[in-house]
Amino acid sequence: PHPWPLSFSYGRAMQQAALKLWAKDMKANYADAQKTVAARAKENGQAALGRWTGK
Repeated sequence: PHPWPLSFSYGRAMQQAALKLWAKDMKANYADAQKTVAARAKENGQAALGRWTGK
């Protein structure tokens, strides 16, 4: 009934897994952390559209 989309802010959820990787070794886990954030961003986008199936 509203003319705008409403979604949840997933910012912290996107960052949490990457922060855990970086806490162990930022240089060694840099690429894996980026992949994790990208995957979470994709999942969050799907969730905002009601298309996320839980993997």
